[in-house]
Amino acid sequence: MATSGARSSRFGGLGQWWGVLAGALLIAAAGPVVIITLSALVLLWSFFQAPVTCGAPVRGRTDGCRNNATGILMGCHIHQHRWQKLKMLILRRRVREFCSGLFSDGKATLVTLAALGSFLSGLVALIPGVAV
Repeated sequence: MATSGARSSRFGGLGQWWGVLAGALLIAAAGPVVIITLSALVLLWSFFQAPVTCGAPVRGRTDGCRNNATGILMGCHIHQHRWQKLKMLILRRRVREFCSGLFSDGKATLVTLAALGSFLSGLVALIPGVAV
């Protein structure tokens, strides 16, 4: 039987956005241990689970693959796209293409800024002199 693709879990598809909740808690967090833990969670969510577009290079398209992907480091359901995204980080000539894809649309920009913000907040909590 064909399905509509909608999630049938208890949260109805909102479960994939748990990183945003962790980011909101990060803003109100107190104490370096809590801040570092929440920062790591938001960073992992951004890299491996946030809903973004794939963006892997595809012949005939200048903007890349437009399938849904999980995380800014992972590709879509096509196995080869996962390797292409990881190769974009390793090969020097492709890093610019990967970095330009981080701000390609609204969702990717939100996830990228969440990752950068959580990394910086974790760094400030870990090294006290950085906040100056």
